[in-house]
Amino acid sequence: MRQLAWQVGLDIQNGYARAIAVQRRRSGWQLRHWWQQPLPQTIMRQGILHETEQLIAILSRWRACLPVRISLRICLPAQRMIQVRLPTPDNRLCEPHRSAFIRASAARQLPLAVECLAIDYRAAPGDDRQLIVTAARQQELTQWQDCLAQAGLIPEVVELMPCALQSSAHAAGLPAESLLLHRLLDGWIWASPYGLPFEFGVLDNEEAGDPARLYPRIFEDYRAHKLCNTDIYYSGICCQPLPDGMQPWSPFAAFSQMSPPLPADTGVFAVAAGLAVRPGDC
Repeated sequence: MRQLAWQVGLDIQNGYARAIAVQRRRSGWQLRHWWQQPLPQTIMRQGILHETEQLIAILSRWRACLPVRISLRICLPAQRMIQVRLPTPDNRLCEPHRSAFIRASAARQLPLAVECLAIDYRAAPGDDRQLIVTAARQQELTQWQDCLAQAGLIPEVVELMPCALQSSAHAAGLPAESLLLHRLLDGWIWASPYGLPFEFGVLDNEEAGDPARLYPRIFEDYRAHKLCNTDIYYSGICCQPLPDGMQPWSPFAAFSQMSPPLPADTGVFAVAAGLAVRPGDC
C-alpha cells in the first residue's frame, strides 16, 4: 500500500520558526517530526518579511531533513490579515457570479483596492446568514511564496493562524465551546471556540497590558461569549503563573503515536500542529 505523504505544518512568526509533521494511521495521528529554530529579529518585524536570505538558508537546511514528498501547510501572520463580515448572497446566485458579487461587496469595506488583495471567504459557523471574508496583501503573499520556493518548499495550503489553532484544539479533544488564547513573542492572539461562530483578535504586548486582565477582555470582545465555557484554553510561550480562568493544554494530545525525544514545551507548537492535522483543500 502506498504510504501517505507527511502532512507538515510550518509556523513562522516574529522570532521563531516551528514545524510539526504527521501521518494518518489506523489508530490516529502519528507524530513523525518536530522542529523549532530561533530567528534573528532582522528577518521579520510586525509580521512583515524583511531580510529573507537568512530565512531561506535556515529553511533549506530544514527541508533537507524531510522526505521528498510532503504536504506543506503554512499560515500567514495574523496581524497582517484583514477580516470583514458580509451578508450571504442569495443561494440562486451561482459561480462565477457569486464570487464576483462577494468581492465587489467586500471591496466597499476593505481599506485597500481589491486588486491588491488575495481574498478568501467562508460561511460563518453557526450563522448561515453571514460570510467571513479574509484578505491578505497579494504582494506579501507572493513574497512568502517566493521565499519558501527558494528553500524547496511549496505550500499546498495557506491557512489563518486562528483557524490553525481551532484545528489543533479540535484534534486534541478540547471542549467545543472553549475560547483559545495563544501567546506569541510580541503579543497574543485569541480565537473563538471551534464549535461556535468564528472570530479572532490580535493584541501586541503594549495593547494587552497586564495578562491578568486578558480574561475579561477576550470575553467582552467575542460576540458569542455567552455560549462559551468559563475557561479559556492557553497555549504558546509559557506564562507563569497563568492568569485566573485559563487552562493549559497540549496539542500533542492529538497524536496517538509519538517517539522520544519530545519538546519540553509542547504548547508552543499549537499552530504548527493545527496546520499539520488540517484536511487538505479539495
